[in-house]
Order: sequence, then C-alpha cells, then structure tokens
Amino acid sequence: MSKSIIDYLKEVPDPREAKGSRDDLWQILLIIIMGIMSGHTTYRELERFVERHRRTLIKLLALKQGTAPSYSTLRRMMIDVDYAALNNAFNSWMQEQPMAGGAAIAGDGKSLRNTVSNADNNKQNFISMVSLFSQQQGVVVATAIMENKKESEICVIQQLLSQLNLENHVFTMDALHCQKKTVEAIVESNNDYIIKVKKNQPKLQEAIRVQTEKETPIQVKVEDDSSKGRKVQRLVEVFVPPVNIDSRWKNVQSVIRVTRSGERDGKPYSTLSYYFSSLPPKSEPIAKVIRGHWQVENRLHWVKDVIFDEDKSPQRAGNAPINLSIIKTWVLSVFRLHGFESIKGAIDQFSHKIPAMWSLLI
Repeated sequence: MSKSIIDYLKEVPDPREAKGSRDDLWQILLIIIMGIMSGHTTYRELERFVERHRRTLIKLLALKQGTAPSYSTLRRMMIDVDYAALNNAFNSWMQEQPMAGGAAIAGDGKSLRNTVSNADNNKQNFISMVSLFSQQQGVVVATAIMENKKESEICVIQQLLSQLNLENHVFTMDALHCQKKTVEAIVESNNDYIIKVKKNQPKLQEAIRVQTEKETPIQVKVEDDSSKGRKVQRLVEVFVPPVNIDSRWKNVQSVIRVTRSGERDGKPYSTLSYYFSSLPPKSEPIAKVIRGHWQVENRLHWVKDVIFDEDKSPQRAGNAPINLSIIKTWVLSVFRLHGFESIKGAIDQFSHKIPAMWSLLI
C-alpha cells in the first residue's frame, strides 16, 4: 500500500520541545496545506480558515486538545520547521507518484522575492527554489533549495539528477546548464536531453552554427502561434551533429536551429537559437519538447506568483518563505496529479470543502 501525504509529513521533525499535550506537527502542516488549497496564503487568512472549520478539523484530524492551531502556532511552525526536511518529504512523496512515460522534464530556478531585501541589488544573498517540472503532467518532479552566494544552480541541478530514480525521460535546460557534467549526469541516468547553447560555450555554439548553415536539415517543423496578441512563426530545423564536436559532450545525436519571427507590439522581429540533443535527428518530439520547456514559467512560476501570491508574500521571518513555497508547490502538484490543469479552477472547486480536499490527501 502506497504512503499518503500524511505519512510523509510525519517524517518532518517537530522543532518544538517535547512537552505537554499538543497538536502534532503533521496535523498543523496538513491544515496549512488545506488552507492553501482553499486559496488562503497569509497567516491571517489561514487563521480565519481554521476558525471557520474548527469543529470539522478537530474531528477529522483528531486534534488532541479539542482545539485547532492558533495564528501564532501556524506562524511559528512556518518560521521554525526545517525546510530541508519538508522539501525531502515532498521529494520522497513525489517519487512515489505515477510519472507519464517518456515525459519531458524542464529544469529551472526561481528566486523567492520575500528572501530579498533589495530586489535591485543582484549581489546580495537570497534563496531560490530549483525545480524539475514535468511538461506533460504539469507537476514538480523534485525541488532543491539554494542560496545564491553559497551554491550555483548548475551544481544543484546536477545533484538533483543524481538523486532521482527516473529513466527514459527528456530533460530540457536553458543555456546556463549547457555543461559537460550536466550532460554526462543525464546520459548516465539513462535519460535524454535537449539543451540550449549560447555564448557561454562559444566553441560548441560556433560548431553548431557552421553545421546548420552548410548542411541540409533532416527534419523541419513550422509552427504558427497567434496567442496573447502576438503573431509568431517557429521554424525548427534538426541536423546531424558536426563531426568535430568535443567528445566530452556525451551522446550528441542532433543539433537544432530554431528561428522565431513575427510581430511584437506592432513591430517585426526575428531571433535565432541553437540547441543540441541526445535524441536522433528524426525524433518526432524534438520541436514539441523545445517549445514545451517554457511551461515551467507559465504553469509553475506564474501560478505560484499570481494564484498563490508568492512574489507579494509578506512572510519573511525565519524559514517561512521557503516552507510556504514548498507547500504551494505541493498543493499545485496534488491538484495536477488529480487532473486539474487550472489551479484557480481547482481552488474554486475545493475551497472550504474539507471532505473533498481530504480525499485528495489521503
């Protein structure tokens, strides 16, 4: 029998001293999860959620004292809970969830603005959440927390790749992750990659540029998009790789040139991007996977900022910004795993319906 979210929450250490009769930490965390599933993202909103459903929560969760957690308890737990342990609980839970076969997985980081004291100063220390995001399912496969002055997103992604038990997926990365060790980690884990190439790897970029200018593409895809008031055409051309490519770039099977052209604000534009991949040049999903990489922005980062108010979140003390971000990621993944594309629609459907939310969590 598979473990429930409650089982994983029980593995998070309680930061409080072991004395007296009180609610268990997992009960408090589950109440916060249900509050966020109802669209409440501040402590005061969560407090009102608890007050509204006090009797139901006491009965459903068998709260020990016959009372529900107060504002101060909710706040203190978010500040004090070990975010690394909470993140490990999420990752362990997510590893047990069914994954779409061959799903493309996008890697990307997002800074938590409420850990930044001056957003215009890029030299300060702040926290980022690095996510691996399934394009097909719209869920976060795994996350890691990093401080920008202590770690690099490159190393964090490499660590995540080494920890995952996933095979036969396609990992998509932006040019920051065009690194030999990252490519090697993906290949050694029996997965594929499509990675953007820019000037941070000048020899590789130049080899691909020359190859795509002199050779005939093996595959050509043309895509038109007129959404959001823009007219865009994407020309995706796939080639065999150049013979002189550095052998330390593992298992390069194809190189790709993507030309994007159209109108933006009434003015014409055209951009050219290069990629390389372990997929052979005749692979059908290449164009779709490249375009789908940006779903990590639209279906994850945008949702957390706009629906869950993450960028505007006033919670700054202690571990609260990180813990709340992890819980919001957890809520998003719960909804998507149960088939809800629109997170706002899911919140509207489940908000304040305790039995319905409970059925998704056990």
